[in-house]
Amino acid sequence: MMLIYFIWWFSVMSWTINNWLMIWYLMEVCFVMFVGVCVVGKGYSISESTMGYYLIQVIFSLVMLTFILFYMFNLGYMCSFILTLGLMVKMGMFPFHFWLILICGKLEWISFLILSTLMKLIPLILLYYLFCMSSFLFLIVSSVIFGSLMGLNNSNIQKMMGYSSMVNICWFIYSMSISLSFFLMYFTSYMVMLCWLINVLMNYNIFYVNQFKFSSLNLSTKVMIFIYGLSISGFPPFLGFLIKWLVINYFWYLGFKFLMSLMILISILAVYFYLQLFFFVMLVFSSWVKWYTMNFIKFGLLSFLFLLSYFILFVFY
Repeated sequence: MMLIYFIWWFSVMSWTINNWLMIWYLMEVCFVMFVGVCVVGKGYSISESTMGYYLIQVIFSLVMLTFILFYMFNLGYMCSFILTLGLMVKMGMFPFHFWLILICGKLEWISFLILSTLMKLIPLILLYYLFCMSSFLFLIVSSVIFGSLMGLNNSNIQKMMGYSSMVNICWFIYSMSISLSFFLMYFTSYMVMLCWLINVLMNYNIFYVNQFKFSSLNLSTKVMIFIYGLSISGFPPFLGFLIKWLVINYFWYLGFKFLMSLMILISILAVYFYLQLFFFVMLVFSSWVKWYTMNFIKFGLLSFLFLLSYFILFVFY
């Protein structure tokens, strides 16, 4: 738990620093602590995958350090491009997503939550310093398309959510071009939604879709898993959709109509991930599907506040 606290603290602290070397140093400290969180008390399988992840990250970290020094002293012509590729590796964007898929499915849920949120916070701030809409257009669109297509028909929930995070990273990058405060609101909302979904899956120790067949989930819990998933994927009228709608409005009025139309169409496939999960949970792997037997009291106070937040956002929006 102490390592998780330090990862959170260093990730947040990096957003208050404007020195490239210090941000890089904090990013590597968080990386080493995350490896410690992954391997503590785990078996050989996760240790082997983590070692491959460690080697890949170390190689690209050294490359980034070299070109950060070149960038600071104006000693190279392609420093921004190389740094961008290094940051894409750090975040697991296409075509450098191989390490993300390698390690997903073998992590504990708390490690997966850190990998999907806090470990991407520092690379995002470095990417913000290098951001240019025209240069990132092809990379972002290709990451959205690949993440949406490869996430289909995945029985491993972590891999499915890993591909979904590739899509959400692209929306994070576009939200940063609006303002940092808007990005932080988007990122915080995404992290809260992901925490709620992972908390349910972690309580029932579920990692694969077919595990729902042998779990003792009641109908209210299954419905909440479905709602959390749709919210993360940006399905209306949930919280994830409201934030994406603000991004769409901003770029639509700037003239990026084709880009936003393409992002919307491809993101629909990410919604299909969770619709497919809901189909297996509610119909295939359920011994009873009668909706009238649901007891809404079992939703609990947290779930009630989660649903109430949507109505509040609609009022203010």
